[in-house]
Amino acid sequence: MNNLAVCKVLQEREVLDQLKKEKFDLAITEVVDGCAYAIFEYLKVPAHITVLSCARFDHVSDVIGQPIAPSYVPSTQSFFNDRMNIKERFLNAVQFYYGRYTFANILDHEFEMAKEILGIERSWRETMPESSFIFSNHIPVLDFPAPTFDKIIPVGGFTVKTNEKVLKLDEKWDEILNIRKKNVLVSFGSASKSKDMPEEYKQSLLRVFKSMPEITFIWKYEDSSDNIAKDLDNVYTSSWLPQNELLADPRITVFVTHGGLASVMELALMGKPAVMVPIFADQGRNAQMLKRHGGAAVLQKTDLVNSDLVRDTLQHVLTNPSYGKNAARVAEMLKNLPTNAKKVLVKHVEFAARFGKLPSMDNYGRHQNIFVYYFLDIITLLILASVLIVCILVKLVKMTLKCFKDSKPNLD
Repeated sequence: MNNLAVCKVLQEREVLDQLKKEKFDLAITEVVDGCAYAIFEYLKVPAHITVLSCARFDHVSDVIGQPIAPSYVPSTQSFFNDRMNIKERFLNAVQFYYGRYTFANILDHEFEMAKEILGIERSWRETMPESSFIFSNHIPVLDFPAPTFDKIIPVGGFTVKTNEKVLKLDEKWDEILNIRKKNVLVSFGSASKSKDMPEEYKQSLLRVFKSMPEITFIWKYEDSSDNIAKDLDNVYTSSWLPQNELLADPRITVFVTHGGLASVMELALMGKPAVMVPIFADQGRNAQMLKRHGGAAVLQKTDLVNSDLVRDTLQHVLTNPSYGKNAARVAEMLKNLPTNAKKVLVKHVEFAARFGKLPSMDNYGRHQNIFVYYFLDIITLLILASVLIVCILVKLVKMTLKCFKDSKPNLD
């Protein structure tokens, strides 16, 4: 949310005062919306829950006291997996600290403006960690292992429709999927539109589609007037796709995707192999997450200009049965998890509404300075003590040698 939009929300004082009279028991917000915490303070809502649309946000981890481990945990916008070489670990750490500073700085500016408008005192750095719970959009079985604490509740995948009764395709898509034995779904999400791709990327994809006439390609392309694939009878474009329903259909063979977390959750739960082409934000991390399970291949967005590389990668995923087997295994695991994300979410919301803030679950580590948190004070004392002991021992040895020398009889 930009600053202008924040101002518009915060300056609706009559609306806010009316909301204040409602005396809400609980408020819920996504962490990107920094002004929400100011509104909660103004409304005097007794408790709130923070929602992470990603698996983790670096600035949030820092503020709430979630342990940081950039040596093996990919940062929010990292393109690395958990097995990094020395260069990758360095870049991952840089990405973490840069992301932490950048997003925290944005929220700082938003909140300072909100404090002036609403006349509140505290900062988001104080109110956010007081969340009763923090809902994280990740599934531990799927995500990279990382340090956490009990206030962070994984609820990833709860928005994905998995009930076969509601996953019915209409006649149009059913007919398209019946034309050929193999069908590839191509979508780069709602933020990065295919119609806005560089022209060389579009032409490269068209060359790939043309070189594989035995496969039907369903491409989310947002400009129907473009008629970009009018000469290819194996390509069907649409400005909108029933993605969840298509991925649930066994006739979809492979998904070519940007790796947005919503798409990742859908294809993981539906057991589809994928070719991931991350573009920005957490998509690189998501792509590496699926690749780690053996169900996806990863290309860089700049690779799209190379039609031979794109075709070879897609062909490899299509013909190598390990991708399908690994993707199916992940889906089977996710469907048989011992917990249900929807029930977990509802139960925690009810609990927070009833009992309010839960200071007993706060991570006290967020209050510690770097010297205390990393035991640097104790390490320093141990080093000083060791040096002192060595000095004393050296002094004792010298004194002993001197006494021994002085006690020797003079033979002269």
